[in-house]
Amino acid sequence: MSHNVSIIRNLFIALVPTFFLMMTGCSSGDSSDSGVAVDEGLRLDLPGLYSTVRYINVKVVYEPGAEPFIGSTSGGIEYWSMFEENIRALFQGRSIEPQVSVPKSLSEMNRIDSRNQPSWTAEEIVDLAGGIAGTVDDPSIAEMYVMFLGGYFNEDGGDNPKVVGVSVTGTPIIAIFKNVILTTSATFLVASYVEQATVVHEFGHLAGIVDSGVPMVSPHLDPEHLKHCTNDACVMYWQNEGAEDLSLFVQQMIDTGSLVMFCDQCLQDTRSYIP
Repeated sequence: MSHNVSIIRNLFIALVPTFFLMMTGCSSGDSSDSGVAVDEGLRLDLPGLYSTVRYINVKVVYEPGAEPFIGSTSGGIEYWSMFEENIRALFQGRSIEPQVSVPKSLSEMNRIDSRNQPSWTAEEIVDLAGGIAGTVDDPSIAEMYVMFLGGYFNEDGGDNPKVVGVSVTGTPIIAIFKNVILTTSATFLVASYVEQATVVHEFGHLAGIVDSGVPMVSPHLDPEHLKHCTNDACVMYWQNEGAEDLSLFVQQMIDTGSLVMFCDQCLQDTRSYIP
């Protein structure tokens, strides 16, 4: 079975066609399709996520030198609370509001041995996750894997220094390329927000938005950039390719103190979804 890979360029530019890997982002019209075999234990039951799951447990793993940003803002907000809060927001008001567990410190995350890889293919990302993931037989528990890796995403046989993160559709797998995160900003604060926004965007794809498994309540799908939102103030908007756009989105979050990055229409979709 083949699966989609969502790719973020710079901050969160991604394009994922149905049942295939898309090895390109929204800034390019070129693509190549490639299937990735995924074990049954690493498949995400999207309808079940919205009907039977009561616990969402996020596992964060990292290679040495690719550690996630940890700590808090000057206002005392822990950086990883942003991801946690955005997951909760998607399920707020549903008949089942899952308990969400997200690690906040490196001691709660898992350090893996360095793979010393200059780049990663989608297949290698899935293989790595397969060696890390445990077996969960309880349908009320969903485990998500966020892996921070050194090197770059291998796209069309070459390293792509613009891809910040990828997610494999139909699985709970997200990969973040720390080398690219570190080039997005000269300041720790902005880079930390960029990192969290990347993880949130990729989780949005895995959670079936925009119109990629979870139906829309009102139209907000960008027809030119499928699975992305037309609202430029939403984390699922396709474009933040230039430094100016990136800074504006992140600065908006910093100025308002808001942690929720999804727009009201995306939240309406997940909160109203009936599998």
